Amino acid sequence: MKTYDNYLHQDDEFFIDEQKDPKGCSLRTDNELFDEDDYKNVQDTIGVRWVDLGKNSEDWEITKNGKAVLVLKGVRFTNAEKRFLRSVDGTRFIIEGYKQGWRSVSEFKRQVKAKA
Repeated sequence: MKTYDNYLHQDDEFFIDEQKDPKGCSLRTDNELFDEDDYKNVQDTIGVRWVDLGKNSEDWEITKNGKAVLVLKGVRFTNAEKRFLRSVDGTRFIIEGYKQGWRSVSEFKRQVKAKA
């Protein structure tokens, strides 16, 4: 049977956190003092979502920090270009293009012609 003592090591350091529990002054390990609410992600998160609209229609939605910023309509691309955009390399291509400043469907269309 495992007890709490099995998880302790000789070089573990404990701290008294009086602000969280002034009555009991519970002991907390060093890694428990990290407050996730104070942690802020300073970089933007860019993602691509493939949207299947049915009837051989599809779109690619580019999101920045969870909000849609651009929709690439599938009707603007040929079948070979759509096949490329569905691949992992195509997803990377869309993300890199957005990072480089491509903010229109026509710019993506011009650039994907060389890739597909």
